[in-house]
Amino acid sequence: MSRWCRAYRRIAAQTVSRRVLVWRKLGAWLWLATQNLEDFPGAARKLLNMIEWWICLVMPKEEVEEMRRFRDLSDAQRELLLSATKAHLQYTEGVVLAGSVETLFRCVPPSLVLALVQTERHEKARRAEIMAEHGCTEVEAAVRIAAEIDAARGIAG
Repeated sequence: MSRWCRAYRRIAAQTVSRRVLVWRKLGAWLWLATQNLEDFPGAARKLLNMIEWWICLVMPKEEVEEMRRFRDLSDAQRELLLSATKAHLQYTEGVVLAGSVETLFRCVPPSLVLALVQTERHEKARRAEIMAEHGCTEVEAAVRIAAEIDAARGIAG
């Protein structure tokens, strides 16, 4: 990463931190989402320390360790984060860390939602295959894929 880019990220983190302090006085809260904590410079520690609710989906060990740059984690919290699992086309687990709650949760999205958000190359190819085979729209193809997911889950259609 270039020196300019690192400097820009540091300045941006400091600016956002100041604004968040003002927002909190007004009763507003900052919600951030990222797939990579490495995107945040060390200067973002102050900003990320202000976050009251950390909602973390399945994280590999390296990301949990990266999270320690910004938040102190007890051994129990670290183990809780590492215990979250994911089963493709079934569920994804996550952890909520907040002052009043530390818990594991499981998201089980409906099959149609899973079918609509498929973005992997092989998933798009399967959808295109169904569209060509049945002469249907992309949404109709997603509905057919959702029915296949339901069948694999043992849900009667």
